Amino acid sequence: MGGRILEKKKRKMTKLYDSAYELFTSKGVHQTVVDDIVKRAGIAKGTFYLYCKDKYDLVDKIIIRKASAVLNNAMNALSEKKKREQMNFQQSVIYFVDYLVNFFKSDTRFLELIFKNLSLSLYEQTFSCKEMEDARKAFTTNFMLQGQTRETAGKRLYLIVCIVGVVCYNSIVQKIPYEFDEIKPELYRAVRRILS
Repeated sequence: MGGRILEKKKRKMTKLYDSAYELFTSKGVHQTVVDDIVKRAGIAKGTFYLYCKDKYDLVDKIIIRKASAVLNNAMNALSEKKKREQMNFQQSVIYFVDYLVNFFKSDTRFLELIFKNLSLSLYEQTFSCKEMEDARKAFTTNFMLQGQTRETAGKRLYLIVCIVGVVCYNSIVQKIPYEFDEIKPELYRAVRRILS
C-alpha cells in the first residue's frame, strides 16, 4: 500500500514540475500564477503547497532537478569517453563544457529559465546537489594534483561556470554580440587559460 501512495505522489510531483516548466518557459515566470500551474497539472491548489512554498520555490526545484539530470548525463558521457580514450584534465573539462553547451543549444528554453532566475541561493543549491558535488570533487582533485589549492580550484570552477553560462545565454539565446559558433573558439581558449 505504501508503494502505491509513494508512486501516486511521484506522479503528482512530475505532473506539477512538467506543467510548471511548460508554463514558465512559454509564458515566463512572472506571468505564470499558481492557479495556471495547478489547472494545467490537474492537481488541487493545496497539493501545490504541500510540495512548494510558492512559484519561485518551484522554479528553483525545477532548475535543480533538471540541472542534476543534465550534470549526471554529462558525467556519464565523460566517463564513457574516458573508457575509449585517454584524456588529460584539461581535455576532460573541455569535453564536459562541450556536453553542456550542446545541451543548452538543444534546449534553449531551459538555458533561458536558468539565466533569468539564477540567484546566489540557487547557485549554492545547484552546486550542492550530488551530481555537481561529484563534478566539483573531480575538478578539485585534479586541480590540486597540479599543485593548486582547494580554494583556487573553487574560484576557477566558479569562473568557468559563470563565463560558460553567460556566453551561452548571450550567444545562443540572445544571439548577441556573436553567434555561438563564432565565439566558441575564444570561449574554449578562455576556459583552457583558467585551467592553466
